[in-house]
Amino acid sequence: MKQRKFLILLLLLPFAAVAQKTSKIKGQLADIKGNVLANVNVYIFETNQATSTNAKGEFEVNVSFNSNGVLNIDFSHLGFQKQHKQVSTNLPVIDLGVITLKQLDLNLEAIEINAKRNYEGSSNSSLIIGRDIIAQTPSLSLSDLLNQIPNKKITAPSLQNVQNLTLRSAFSEVSSGRNIYEMSNAFGVAIIMDGNVISNNFNMQTYNPGIAGSSAAATNIRGNTSGLNGTASTSYTGDFAFGGVDLRQIPADNIESIEVVAGVPSAKYGDLTEGAVIVERQAGVSKPSVRMQLRDNATSYGYSQGFALGKRLGSLSFSGNYVSSFADNRDKIKAYKRLNLGLMHTNYFGAEKKLKNTFSIDYGRNLDGIKQDNDDLTSKIAKFDSWNFSVANRASYRFENGFLKNISLNLRYATGHQVSYTEALVNDPYILVSDATATGIFEGSYEPGIYTSQSLIDGRPLNLSAKLDFNSVVKTGKITHYLGYGAGFSYGANNGLGQVLDPSRPRVLSKASSNSLSTNRSERYYDFSLAIPQKDMGFYIEDVFTAKLADRNLNFRTGIRYDIQNNLPSFSPRININYEWGKNLRVGLAYGIAYKSPALGQRYPGPTYFEIPVVNAYNGKAAESIYLVYVNRYENTAQGLKSASNQTFEFSSQLKLKQYNLSINAFTKSYRNGIGNTRIDKTVELPTYTATFRPGTNLQPILTQNGTRVVRTLFYKFDNNLSSDSQGFDFIFTTPSYPGISTSFNISGGLFKSQSKSENLTYRNFDASNTNPDYAYTGVYPANNTTNYSSNGRITSSTHIPKISLFVQLTAEFTLLQKTVLQEGAGTPLAYYTQDGKYLTIAQYEPNDVNTSHLFISDAELKIDDVPKIIPNFHLSIGKEIKKRFKFSFNVYNFLNYQPYYRNANLTYIYPNQAPTFGAEISLKL
Repeated sequence: MKQRKFLILLLLLPFAAVAQKTSKIKGQLADIKGNVLANVNVYIFETNQATSTNAKGEFEVNVSFNSNGVLNIDFSHLGFQKQHKQVSTNLPVIDLGVITLKQLDLNLEAIEINAKRNYEGSSNSSLIIGRDIIAQTPSLSLSDLLNQIPNKKITAPSLQNVQNLTLRSAFSEVSSGRNIYEMSNAFGVAIIMDGNVISNNFNMQTYNPGIAGSSAAATNIRGNTSGLNGTASTSYTGDFAFGGVDLRQIPADNIESIEVVAGVPSAKYGDLTEGAVIVERQAGVSKPSVRMQLRDNATSYGYSQGFALGKRLGSLSFSGNYVSSFADNRDKIKAYKRLNLGLMHTNYFGAEKKLKNTFSIDYGRNLDGIKQDNDDLTSKIAKFDSWNFSVANRASYRFENGFLKNISLNLRYATGHQVSYTEALVNDPYILVSDATATGIFEGSYEPGIYTSQSLIDGRPLNLSAKLDFNSVVKTGKITHYLGYGAGFSYGANNGLGQVLDPSRPRVLSKASSNSLSTNRSERYYDFSLAIPQKDMGFYIEDVFTAKLADRNLNFRTGIRYDIQNNLPSFSPRININYEWGKNLRVGLAYGIAYKSPALGQRYPGPTYFEIPVVNAYNGKAAESIYLVYVNRYENTAQGLKSASNQTFEFSSQLKLKQYNLSINAFTKSYRNGIGNTRIDKTVELPTYTATFRPGTNLQPILTQNGTRVVRTLFYKFDNNLSSDSQGFDFIFTTPSYPGISTSFNISGGLFKSQSKSENLTYRNFDASNTNPDYAYTGVYPANNTTNYSSNGRITSSTHIPKISLFVQLTAEFTLLQKTVLQEGAGTPLAYYTQDGKYLTIAQYEPNDVNTSHLFISDAELKIDDVPKIIPNFHLSIGKEIKKRFKFSFNVYNFLNYQPYYRNANLTYIYPNQAPTFGAEISLKL
């Protein structure tokens, strides 16, 4: 009852306000030659009001009269540099006169070269990457543009691995993205495109995580695959379930701006724990543009154009992008190909253009796989193919008078088809097969051991979402409050065929042993459509206002969310405050709580099966042999799974001295109820038999029970057992362009510390061939409690000579610290299991005990990812424009071919810098 009252109050409170006086803001937009610009987007940040210029380049918009307030207005047009103005609403009519937009090219006197902090964004931690930067950055996907984030290691453009984004945390460098804490962090980063969340909640492309845990459940391929560097230990997967959105799917060509919020986001954004990346794409009238990029391992082609359809029909934007990439151009075994097509129609309705509607259609196709290698005797192949399709409509209506300023409705339908397929040749004398799906002892069968193993995971995610937002203005005394409030609903399901596995063609890693009565975890068919659809909803209200303290502005952005995720309610208060301590200094504080709903695959992972051969009596003839197997079916329901949560405190500051700018953000955050895996070890007592064969009779052998044996079963289930505490800071320092050398400098970096904990004990298996019944086969160790440190810095010089339209950027990057600190006794065993399932505690570890001496793990072995020294790297980018239409750029990562190395605790040689990789890009405006 209290929750209902709160929701009613949340939605009706803004309507208690009285009407306000209004100010009319008007102006005209033109280019540097004086030609008027039609269809220029005019956006008022505080009131969320939007309009566009008419055929004469003119606009008018009414805003609430505010004697002490300042409004931030953006003017944007395709192909032109964005113009930003601050306007004081202290007059009935405010005429901005002629506002000039400059065409975006290298001939401009000033262009944005590096990402910058923006207190006018949705958070104190907002990092803005504008179109100026995007145009100068060589990129194959959104991931490459995010290299601008401070304390993030720069990676060269590549599409050969899944690309997830993590924010403000330190992880082990040897995790390869499958560290459970790294996956949880990436899963908590929201990717918001054009106001819609690109969700990974309904991706179920994985083997049953109950078999080996979510970190090891990915569809992968291992072995001596020359397209994967030719090493037998190589493992590759194109799946990204239980992690963040694969940023390879999102092309960079048509992105207008990016806002990265690593701290406390606006209350309007829900279903996240680690921050948000807010992407706005280009829309409007523009000349045809062709962009082609050639890298040493990829080619990319892009085309975009915006059409004017007439005064009443608005504008239509089209964008297309195709990328083809290979892991090694000399041996094209591993390939990734991507096609993206997009249409966006924008129109204004009414004489005053109060109603704006944007309709968009997007289609993407990804082909990611490993072809058959003639040098691989098992002829392994893998493919991770998918297509996705979405239709979205954004409608907003602007009000001129009263407290209600804007109402908008955002609808989106998204669907797709994901296919994960692996195949390999198997050559064994025979295989043991069972398709039983209940718990008990069943008779299996013998099948030929020469076959092609096949596995298919077929997913068809579906997502429907709706968001209704309001913007109002309320005045209390001399303070004007800009209110945002609304509600959102998301429906998600996966109607795929699921895990389509033929028990007569099992994978090598899951087939039962034909040589002994060893245990085996096996796979079965699982229909994804059995998972109950996910329904989440949220409500929010946010107040943006400015008060005076010591005659200086104290800016507030305060709000609260109420979410219902997985039928569990949560409240998320969020506040960003910053104080303008004079013209040159601004300091801020922020606090917020956020929640992330479990994924559909975490809520419904499907049943898990564990097979234990009871009798394997085989004499070469299937008719005269018998195979009995004990099957244990575990219903992995994940019942009671909660949303993960994050609580963040942040301090921010920005110092401006003339044209020098220094921003520092420090934070501490606590991550709780993270979704990890709980290991369940159980024992079962099974009968043992003596088999008496009857040769020549075509009859099965006679079984005589001669005793019992105890064996172990092992499962994993999802649980809220992860937590972490992270602290750190990052900074950005920029200088003006020095006239003598036409060069500006940017220095950025930071230091992150993350202490990761789990409630579960850790385990490690050892030599399974040891037949000593007292041999410690599985060691049991203290629960994970590690602290990771990560620090990276860079110095960038950017030389821009407008007269000759030349741009040169040189970056010196440094890995300053990568270190893991373990809790005391992390490698000392607490207990162990024998092969037959006996669990024995270790009161005092004895290094001379032949059965347990091998269990001890040295600290050095556990800290193999520590980097013992500072590692530098150097990157170069050059861009040249000809007559504002043709642009050529060239870039090299590690252009000095600096290849330092060191030996880790395992005495393995590590080469932290990749070999030089280069790219060239040609852009042509037709």
